[in-house]
Amino acid sequence: MNKDRLSKIYYFVDENNFVPVKEFINSLTEKEQAKIYAYLNELKKQGNNLRRPMAGYLKKDIYELRPKNNRIFYFFYLQDNAVLIHAIKKNTQKIPEDDLKLCIKRKDEIENKIEKLKKV
Repeated sequence: MNKDRLSKIYYFVDENNFVPVKEFINSLTEKEQAKIYAYLNELKKQGNNLRRPMAGYLKKDIYELRPKNNRIFYFFYLQDNAVLIHAIKKNTQKIPEDDLKLCIKRKDEIENKIEKLKKV
């Protein structure tokens, strides 16, 4: 029996209880949604072993799932978990810098909250 490399995949939830990646996925066609969920399933199975063309490393521990021209950004935490932090429809060769900054900001927010929980 194959064991998944990741225990869980979480969605980032902002201070207004908005789940941006989930909303992005819900806005897509059924075919695009199916492709993203297939990629997420592969991420759960392979974890940080998932490579191009399905996934890629960007910077500062931010990774991307690459289903067609959609991008789902995520990072790994506590070894066997991932958090989906942002999503875009990619229209250019490079990932826009503002999107990368947002990913890093969200990752830092989550890590700071986890760190606070550990200290209590």
